[in-house]
Amino acid sequence: MKHCIITFCLLASFIWDIQAQTSPRYSIESAVRFIELARAAEQGKQPSEADWEALFATKGYQSFFSIRTDWEEWQQNIRKAFTIVFDPACRAIADSIALQPMATDAPFENYFIVNFYQIRQRMDSLEHFLHHSNFEQLMEQAYSRVKQFLPADAKDLPLADLPMFYLAFDPESRAMGGAVFFDINQVYEDGKEGFINTAAHELHHHYMDALWDLRYPKDSDDPALTALVYNQMEGTTDLISKPEMPVTKLGLYGPEIVKMYNDDYAATPEVLKQLDNLTCDYAAGKITAEQFEEAAGCAHFGGHTTGDYMVFLIRDQLGLQTAIDCFCDIPAFVRRYNEAAAKADTYVFSDAFVQYIDKVCQEMKGE
Repeated sequence: MKHCIITFCLLASFIWDIQAQTSPRYSIESAVRFIELARAAEQGKQPSEADWEALFATKGYQSFFSIRTDWEEWQQNIRKAFTIVFDPACRAIADSIALQPMATDAPFENYFIVNFYQIRQRMDSLEHFLHHSNFEQLMEQAYSRVKQFLPADAKDLPLADLPMFYLAFDPESRAMGGAVFFDINQVYEDGKEGFINTAAHELHHHYMDALWDLRYPKDSDDPALTALVYNQMEGTTDLISKPEMPVTKLGLYGPEIVKMYNDDYAATPEVLKQLDNLTCDYAAGKITAEQFEEAAGCAHFGGHTTGDYMVFLIRDQLGLQTAIDCFCDIPAFVRRYNEAAAKADTYVFSDAFVQYIDKVCQEMKGE
């Protein structure tokens, strides 16, 4: 479990010393080079094949593509979106895509186009942001912020640094392959407070990895546990960076996607009922292990919608500190959720489900 889930989802500490750009912990090289190419394209000089190769050889892009099996698709999307946005001859096409709300069935390349469209409009601001921000000070604030959302035994755990890369692709940030990749436009869009909260969000995941190792020495691939881990992980970090639901905005995404996200959040009780039923049926021998794998999917949007529902319910019914104190203690998380759900008159996990999760976690502790 801890290697299959936590390590894969690990988000790193967000330390970025702008005065030490040779540090292996971070690099703004890809973002800087992208903006240089964009400025040249705006003046009529589109990137040559050599220019593209040089861009994709910068630290951020090179590291990202080296761990993606679909790296060719990513490169194609970046190149196509770049041409549409930064080639003056394609301005009408760019406007027709970027000025419309993003729909749920939009081609993946459109996310790049919309993001690059904003980059084109704020290149001066982005360059200033890259070269003149006091990220060390912001990082200190992020460390202070994250510790407000950690249980007592996690606050002094040592953290290992992971490399940070700042580049331009779709309006998301990702952690994979032992590194974190930030889209520079998304980071800028968040503003100072959002920047600090995003950094704290990433740090919180990093603390979870260390705390998980401390509490659960043994691994488990149990599907029900997988869903609960994702739900608590993202729900708790969203207390920092997205503390209210439903949302009115989701980055650059349009109202159709916002509605889908909010609707999924509201439907969480049915998802938790499905998780309960699958688990109890498996424990009773009514379904196979293969059928039980479906339970792992009971963490929607990576755990954000369903996890927010569970964690926010605990916060709202039992208090913020209660939601924090049960972090990385899955049996306690389930029990606190049930207490909150009973008060709110929403779905409560069955006793059989609670006992099943207790047993799985006891085995991970070696008991």
